[in-house]
Amino acid sequence: MEQGTTPEDPEDAEAVAWCREMEDFLCNKYLGSTDVSRYREVRLFERGDRLFSGKPDMVAVGTRRALVVDYKFGRLPVAAAECNLQLSALAVLVMDMFEDGAVDEVFVCILQPYASRKEPAVCRYTRESVEQARAFFQTCIKLAQDEHAPLKPSEKACRYCRAQSSCPAVSLALVNVTSSDLTAAWEQWTPEKRREAYDLAKLAKKWAASVEGKVKADLRAEVEIPGLVLAPGKKAFTITDAAAAFQILNGLFPDGITAQAFTACCKVGITDLDKLVHAVRKAADAGAKVAESKDWLRKTLAGCAEVKVSDGSVKEVEGGAA
Repeated sequence: MEQGTTPEDPEDAEAVAWCREMEDFLCNKYLGSTDVSRYREVRLFERGDRLFSGKPDMVAVGTRRALVVDYKFGRLPVAAAECNLQLSALAVLVMDMFEDGAVDEVFVCILQPYASRKEPAVCRYTRESVEQARAFFQTCIKLAQDEHAPLKPSEKACRYCRAQSSCPAVSLALVNVTSSDLTAAWEQWTPEKRREAYDLAKLAKKWAASVEGKVKADLRAEVEIPGLVLAPGKKAFTITDAAAAFQILNGLFPDGITAQAFTACCKVGITDLDKLVHAVRKAADAGAKVAESKDWLRKTLAGCAEVKVSDGSVKEVEGGAA
């Protein structure tokens, strides 16, 4: 979206195309035209003390109105526009792009093509609501800069922080949650305490992965760490051209290595097959969608395939945080 290019992957290309269409639709709906100035990935600073900055994915500017679009290509829904703090901060920054009176309204929204293809919810900021948001963020910054501010680490709060491995609050939290007998303590813990332990466990996994990465880097650099060496990587022999491999083996053993015997040794990559089938269907019908091709393939091959269901994973639900 930033570079204006089209991805090679058909599903990604379809998502990008939808975003571009929706961007034009929103410009027309909220700014009255698609013939507007658009800025992409431009760093903006709060006027005055420049306490915070941001880089909106796209800002479109019309007559006394601006539209901010943030693109999220993850598959998990994020906070809605009306309660999204990132969009609220961007509304302040976009209003500050212009001289007083040049822009009276800023509309903000999120496009998530892998989570929903519906028209997104749009939140409107006036000059009054922008000043309210500015006051809120200034208060947040003041509290955060207080040297006595309480530190409450969690996987969600620390997800994008680069100081996890050196943060004393993270270290203390991990010590607190791992110092007790988990089996004995678990039955005594409240549901809220169990949720807190779960969040810290996720944080501990990231911390542990960071430690392992640093240890590997040290060993590669021949830094000695007592009792540890870097084991050689395992070799993996992979057939990259199945058709050529079959021709060679079938030519040598035509009666023993038949097409049926050879394919019994193969595992079909469903992702690659999805792309192949979609490319063929799209060549026959330009309106074919990736999701439709996937559904068609699974129905067509139902008799020679199986569906396995995993044990499932823990999923956060909105409003369920401790």
